[in-house]
Amino acid sequence: MNNLNKTKEYIRDAVTNPLERLMKGESGEPTVNLYEKYYWQGYSPKYDPNYKSMLHDVMVPYYELYLNGDTKLCCAGDRLEFIRRKMEYIIKYDDQFGKWASEKNLIYAAECWGDNLKRYEKETKRIYRFFHVLELLLEYDCQQEWSKLSDELQKMLFTHEACYDYKTDEVLCVLHAFTMIMQQDWTKERKKEMLDLLYQHWLFLKHYYSVMIRHIIGVKWTNFYKVAETVMHSSQSFKPHMHIFYCGLLDCVDELKMTKKEKISTDKTISLMCEEMQRCEPSELLYPLCDTIFPEDFQRLLREHRPPSYNEILDDNHKKEELIQQLKDQTSRTRKELDKTKEKLEEMVLASIPIEDVDAELELYPAGTAWDMLRDLNANPIICVQKAWRDHFPDLLKKYRERLFGPIEQRKELTEAMMKIAETPKVNCHLEIVQNKETNIDQNYGPNIDLTDGGLLRLNNKE
Repeated sequence: MNNLNKTKEYIRDAVTNPLERLMKGESGEPTVNLYEKYYWQGYSPKYDPNYKSMLHDVMVPYYELYLNGDTKLCCAGDRLEFIRRKMEYIIKYDDQFGKWASEKNLIYAAECWGDNLKRYEKETKRIYRFFHVLELLLEYDCQQEWSKLSDELQKMLFTHEACYDYKTDEVLCVLHAFTMIMQQDWTKERKKEMLDLLYQHWLFLKHYYSVMIRHIIGVKWTNFYKVAETVMHSSQSFKPHMHIFYCGLLDCVDELKMTKKEKISTDKTISLMCEEMQRCEPSELLYPLCDTIFPEDFQRLLREHRPPSYNEILDDNHKKEELIQQLKDQTSRTRKELDKTKEKLEEMVLASIPIEDVDAELELYPAGTAWDMLRDLNANPIICVQKAWRDHFPDLLKKYRERLFGPIEQRKELTEAMMKIAETPKVNCHLEIVQNKETNIDQNYGPNIDLTDGGLLRLNNKE
């Protein structure tokens, strides 16, 4: 037997036969001893281009089954996990898998996986099998028009109505998130991180998707009250990310089709969420992913609806307390400075320094402050008996009274004048443009005023 036939037989014994046995529910172990039949006989497979090409040709039908979630291959229970591991191992040696997958209809594949999920509905975590398919597409450089694909999915899903059913729409949403990740200008490692984040937090993110596309995916519920209640009560792992769901729900709550009773229940849950978020520190772990999936809305929703967390409230209160203390300290310093100034003015008066210098010092201060200090000086029995002070005080009092109350009286007079003008009977003036180059006096209309290029403005007073 030549090497080519030997390679084909080896692929059949080591690869396809174990897969077929797994599909039948049997063990995935080879039915022959590969070491005795091949290795001990001097044959060792060379993973060269010929081997990889033969492997690819043999595996294409199985790839089709796996990509499309066909129940012949993607069957129930633990067998699917063994099949997943087997497929992962095989594809590692097939350098044509990525090119092959690049030509496939991924929306059709997601729809087929939706049918698979409905058939095995009791396996609640089965959606994660589809994630494995996406991991393979990413790992082996599947190339598609990701932007065009995401636009098509958005038209299908973002319609306020179910596209197919809650299971199929869930798979389509996972694919939509994947296409949004794939079209980013990131390294492969960064894309893997985001896909893993989507995988780890899909239980929460499918509820967020529900409010963002305005119809429920992933669960059988028919009203958003149950979705909100689940996010509020079902898992402690949701708590750090609850504000993300809260912002989305608050933005669309008036658009959701709910009865009056459901609306009341939803409003109550929203209030409970708000209270809970004040006790829990929010996490920004999902921000890059959510911003990637919903680039037009995510940041806007946070700006408009995110309530402050408990720590943020504490920080805000601390800042307010600091500001109040700063104001108190500033008031205390100002009061001490004014007391020193008043003592200085008293010393100036008692030292017989000219009152003009005292006046000059007072002018350095605002009108109200200067007025208070002047009256405090005069209230001092030692100051008020000084002859120079008694002689100049009336003039100082008049000056600083006008300085303090003058602007107030001026504003009052201006207001009264404006009110009188408003109460004056109005005269209606009729303005008419007359195309005439001659200036004259009209008995009915009054004077004509020449404008430009022969235009005349005729003023007509009408009672």
